[in-house]
Amino acid sequence: MNTSAPLSAFVGLILLGGLVPGFAATINVLPGVNNMPITRVTYEIPGVPDYVQTAPAIGVVTVGDTAVKVKSIQVDNNGLLVDLNFVNTLGATVININPELASISGIGTFNHGVTTMSDGPGGIAAFSSALASTVSDFDLRNFSFYDFLKQSGTLTPTTPTPGTPDYDIIYNQPMKPTDYILVSERNGNTYFEVTPLKADGTPFAFAKKLLFGGAGGNPYTVYNWNSGFAAAGNVSTQAQAFSVASIQKFFENTTETPGDIYGFRIDNDGEADAKIVIISDTPFEGRLVPEPSAFMMSFGAVLLLVLRRKRLREA
Repeated sequence: MNTSAPLSAFVGLILLGGLVPGFAATINVLPGVNNMPITRVTYEIPGVPDYVQTAPAIGVVTVGDTAVKVKSIQVDNNGLLVDLNFVNTLGATVININPELASISGIGTFNHGVTTMSDGPGGIAAFSSALASTVSDFDLRNFSFYDFLKQSGTLTPTTPTPGTPDYDIIYNQPMKPTDYILVSERNGNTYFEVTPLKADGTPFAFAKKLLFGGAGGNPYTVYNWNSGFAAAGNVSTQAQAFSVASIQKFFENTTETPGDIYGFRIDNDGEADAKIVIISDTPFEGRLVPEPSAFMMSFGAVLLLVLRRKRLREA
């Protein structure tokens, strides 16, 4: 009896039913697909009143290298307008950088005219430090870029190996499923993949990965909002565009129990010029609690003192 056909059909049913453990799906985040619609953006610019956008800009509106910080974003969460006024500014560390980046020209960070290259002075250490600062504020003129052709004129020695993660971001303050991830991309036309990490720095077994920008497209088409702000010192013809997604998206329709996310693994095969920020409608600082280890040390010291006094009285 030929059993290969029934067996393959059974395996196919298991795969279609999502019963195979350890499978993490990748979903696109695009305008109208898995994103959180943006209805209003308020910017904080030094020396001028807050600037409010109620519709995306068209092309490049303003060019410069001074700070342009997003102060607040209003999103439409299934008909409920939510003001996201808080940014996780409590810092982060960038680790596990793909060593290939140390020898590839055109990868770096731009921060108000200051450029730090992955293959430049200071090497990966300087690059990782500069990269960590870009995820701790939402300043549109502080971002990372992947510009192989613009910097070197050739793809020499090569691009990073496809499918190899570029780096991990570990936040000093974890994010909750009720928070939001906001990403911006210069020119709003390419993509990168984000994998959520647990407290031990490993990916969640069953959580989804988010692919911002889908397969890429024309400028300002695969991200939800064009800011209109471009950097004078870094491709002044391309403004920053951004999209917002709920952290809950990583867990939606999965068997993974929603929990705190401590970081992200970034795979930038799309060569996105990106910035990642964690935002919320509640303060991040107010969530801080004493570390368990510190608490236990304090408790242990008090307990030893009590026992010592007891022994002295008994003596």
